[in-house]
Parts: sequence; structure tokens; C-alpha cells
Amino acid sequence: MSDTTVLAVRTALALYPGRYRRERGDELAVVFADATAEAGRFAKVRELFDLGAYGLRMRTGLTSTSRGGQLAALAAPLVVGAVGGMAAVYAVLENLEAPRVWHQVPRHLGALAFFLAHWALFGSAVLSAGAVLLGRWTVAKLLAGVTALAAIAGIVQPLTYPYALQPFWDVLFEFQWAGPFLLWPLVLLAAPKDALPVPTWRERGLVVAAAMLAPMVSISTNFSSSWHHLAAPWRALMIVVPLLMALTAVRGWYLVAVPGLAMLPWTFSVNLHALWQQEGGAWKLLPMAGLTVVVAVALVLVGRRKGPSGPGGRQLA
Repeated sequence: MSDTTVLAVRTALALYPGRYRRERGDELAVVFADATAEAGRFAKVRELFDLGAYGLRMRTGLTSTSRGGQLAALAAPLVVGAVGGMAAVYAVLENLEAPRVWHQVPRHLGALAFFLAHWALFGSAVLSAGAVLLGRWTVAKLLAGVTALAAIAGIVQPLTYPYALQPFWDVLFEFQWAGPFLLWPLVLLAAPKDALPVPTWRERGLVVAAAMLAPMVSISTNFSSSWHHLAAPWRALMIVVPLLMALTAVRGWYLVAVPGLAMLPWTFSVNLHALWQQEGGAWKLLPMAGLTVVVAVALVLVGRRKGPSGPGGRQLA
């Protein structure tokens, strides 16, 4: 291997946990060298990416044998359907105002980039759901990455305004809309490819069901006047309950954990800004956040088991 390739391999191996790298690092380097001996540059780059990506998965506990990886894989059909369905409905609603919207297409480069990212978000999210229905998880993951990047662009857009006097408030305000389009794709990206199922009619049904349910719930929050007056404790529960449901994965309760993880990106996003506003400052949320962390840590410690364990069946995906 050339000096550049050796450096790249060392960089990729640095992503692995230290003990694993010391025990298996040389073996991984030899396997990489053998696998790419006659390969072209593109193939080497892909192998390097796969090598580093798996190390990062090991370090973050998102492998196909870990509970986190299994949970993300089981929730993948639901989150893909949710983000795709919501994007489709939002795109249709905005298209009804097409003459006014397209007439206001920004002319300067920066605003035009955000405008294009906005519509790239819709397109990539819908196409990602379609790719899953066709069993193309790799394509779905690539499109989910596009959706997440477009959502980040939407979230940080207020920071580019010259009149943005309260950046934190502006970002949280935008996060209400764009947050699910960032967090749902991240769940799919966190799912190990080798743990994702070959879609059957059950998985496809979950995608379609989530695609129908998510926009119905989201639209009801936009048009229901009572929603805007929801008390802070209820908003807090809408975040805490799905979070604790998701954490029951440490006990192997995937029937509870999967819907909790699927709901959390939306409930967290739409309530965070309102909680901060209603409580009069982010620091006032610390007691609630602290109590949630204590309960979550207790759940993790109580649910800890020795040795590997499976997900107890793939009842939901």
C-alpha cells in the first residue's frame, strides 16, 4: 500500500474502540490490503468508508448485534414512512400555492440555495420511502442523508438573516417544522444495513401506515387552535413518554420501544420551542431534563443484562 493509503487505513482504524483496534487492527489492515490489491481508486475509497463506518458503529453501539442497532432497524420502516408521508403532504399543500410560491423564487444565490434545499427535502424524503417499498435500503439511506442535510439548511437559515436578533429562538422556531425531517432520517442512517429486513408486505404496510398517520397528526397541530394553548406539562409528557418507551429496548421490549422511537423525533421537535417559550427560558427546562435523565439512567441500569441478546423477534418490522 502507498503511504497515502496506509495513512487512510490508520485513520479509519482510529474510529474503532481501542481494545478492538489493538486486538484486530493488523488483521483488518491485511484484509483491506488483500481486498483492494487489484481494485481501482473508487473501490478503495468505498472499502475505506465501509471500514471506518463499521468502526464508528462499534464505538457508538449501533451494530446489528447491539440493542441500539436492532432498535433502529426495527423502527426504520416506520420512520421512512413517516418522513415520506409528511413530505408528500407538505409538498402538495405548498403546490396549491404554486403561483405565489414560484413567483417569489429568490434571485440572489444564498436564498436560492435554501429554496432549492427546501424542495430537495421533500423530493428526497418521498423517494426514500419509495426506495424502501422497492427493497432498496442503500438508496433509501443515501436519500435520507440528503433529507437530513436539507433539513439542517432549513434550521440554520434564520441565522443568515441580518435581522436575526435572537438566534437561539429563531433556530428552535424553525426546528418545529424541520426537526422531524432531520431526526427521522438519522434513525434510518443509524440502522445497520445487515439488520434491515428484506421488505415483505408487512414492512411495506408499516411504511404506508406511517405515511398516512404522520401527516394527519402533524396537520391537526397546525389547524387545531387548542394545540397552541397546550400546557407545558402535557408538552413535556409528549417528549418524555416516547423517550422512555424507546429506552425499554434495553430490556428487550421492542414492541414498546419501536413505536416510542418512531414518535420521538416528531414530539421532541414540535414541543421543544413551545416549552422554552412557555417556561420563559431554556434554563427553566433543566429540572425536567434532569429528572428525565435520572429516570432514563435508572431504566438502563435496571435493564442491563449480561451477554448478547436478540431483539426477541421482528414483530414490528
